[in-house]
Amino acid sequence: MLDKMTTCQNNQCDRQRIKRHTKRQKKKPDFSQSESCDDSIELTKEQVKAALTSLFLIHNQNRTAESRKRRRNKSIDRSLENQNKKQKQIYNNIILSNVTQSETIVLATSGLNNQQMKQVKKFVLLFNCRLLLLDNNKTTFNHTITHLITDEIEHNDSLVCTLTKNVVFAIAQHCFILSYRWIMECLQQNSIVNEEQYEIEGDNIFSTKHNGPRRSRLSKRPLLPLNHFIMVKGGSRHFLDFANSELGDLAWLAGGIYIEQNRFPNTIFPRQCFLLIEDEDIRNKNMFHRCIDKGLKFLRSEWLIRSIVEYRMANIVQYHCDPFDTIDRSE
Repeated sequence: MLDKMTTCQNNQCDRQRIKRHTKRQKKKPDFSQSESCDDSIELTKEQVKAALTSLFLIHNQNRTAESRKRRRNKSIDRSLENQNKKQKQIYNNIILSNVTQSETIVLATSGLNNQQMKQVKKFVLLFNCRLLLLDNNKTTFNHTITHLITDEIEHNDSLVCTLTKNVVFAIAQHCFILSYRWIMECLQQNSIVNEEQYEIEGDNIFSTKHNGPRRSRLSKRPLLPLNHFIMVKGGSRHFLDFANSELGDLAWLAGGIYIEQNRFPNTIFPRQCFLLIEDEDIRNKNMFHRCIDKGLKFLRSEWLIRSIVEYRMANIVQYHCDPFDTIDRSE
């Protein structure tokens, strides 16, 4: 019995060894056919393109971050070189000036054409100044502006400019309001010349010689007293197409107190309350007369703008609102 059991166990072990050997043979690849085969493999054009594109993709994936930075820097350098070439072609006649300014000149323009703007840009490059481009329709006048360069509507050195929003804001901020001829003279002499003889003296709407810009620049004091409270109302556009918010900014710059609420605050000192509104925006006759009886003055927005442009208080009687024709506006 023992002999039979041992023989059975030996047979089972032999079977297991045979199975393991066959499995190993299956796992080993048979290279006999491939080695003996001498035929070349033919690929189509599509297969070749697919293989090449896969190689390029692998190459891009293996690209390091440093190589990407190098390529990016090279492209930036090329773009800068192209810009410099363009600038050299435009401004090749400029010789840098040795003049050093104690204060940085910040320029803005109003009413200039394309040719005049090119000369202004030459001035900026020559004297190392700054130029802020403003939009007359969307006024965002910056407090850093020192010089506003404007046009001249008449010849013979008239120093009369076109009145725009930018001109009004520049006068309110005590800037130099200069004729475009100042830029040309500086370029001809290759130095910054005195601004006073090129300062604007008048405009095309109010007066040709009121000297408001010079008066504002030299005084640098608030135009309106501190007890002047100003409120702006109305849905229609005001004088020179000023919006309500822009008139509020002008009121602050002129020294007044701009009220955004619908009610004037109570004060312990005497006050003057002004409501800037146009005639067509006043519809309630009873409310209008009650407010006048309480001391509120209804004025057209032209009053504030003219006061700032000429930098002196304009006559209030001339700009009283009277949609119901009950007030005599004669001076």
